Amino acid sequence: MNGMDGRLRDLLDAAVGEPPHQVTAEAVRRRVIRRRVVEYVAGAAAVVVIAVIALTGVRTLGHTHRPAPATRPHPTARIITSRHYHYAEALPAGWRLAGQATQRWDGTGSPGDQDPQSDLFLGPGGVEAWAMAAPTRENLAAYTTTVIWASNNVHGCPVPVTQPSQAITVGGAPARLLAFQCPAGSGFLVELAVTVHDGTGFVFGSQNRSGTKASDRAAFREWLAGIQL
Repeated sequence: MNGMDGRLRDLLDAAVGEPPHQVTAEAVRRRVIRRRVVEYVAGAAAVVVIAVIALTGVRTLGHTHRPAPATRPHPTARIITSRHYHYAEALPAGWRLAGQATQRWDGTGSPGDQDPQSDLFLGPGGVEAWAMAAPTRENLAAYTTTVIWASNNVHGCPVPVTQPSQAITVGGAPARLLAFQCPAGSGFLVELAVTVHDGTGFVFGSQNRSGTKASDRAAFREWLAGIQL
């Protein structure tokens, strides 16, 4: 038994780091306290690591499920399609549709802005535009002459036109731009854009009932640029 007790004491001495035969109660107490401190520190560190992982996970989940910020919708062009005449108009800023034609034009006469055969649009500063179309067998030059004479007969606009006609395009098609004073010498400007596309003659007019302004012609050209045939 004494031999076994000696071996146990040697093993205990080696475990606590004291030389053989020099283990005291105080040394054992210090080793126990030191071990408990180490275990406490290790446990506290484990708690901190777990807390950091949990917090990181919460933040990650928050970023994963956070809704995307609202974006401002892109403005879209206001496109008007004519019920009777089947052209489309991408309205520039400041323009709006006042009303579509309630009757289809038969190609005779020279309907104005207030006639039921005209699609009517209102623009900035009181300028307005109207549109009508009808089948024709004439080419652009002949159709332009027809429109000029009809405008003179119905509205008293002068023949020839106040200014030479200008070659332009409307909806990608060759066109002529006419300028009148109606009645002659009044200073009241009326413009007509004339084109022929796939056997249909189109007439687009513009005026300002409140009195002609320097900006009216530019506004009408901007409106014409939105036409799609």
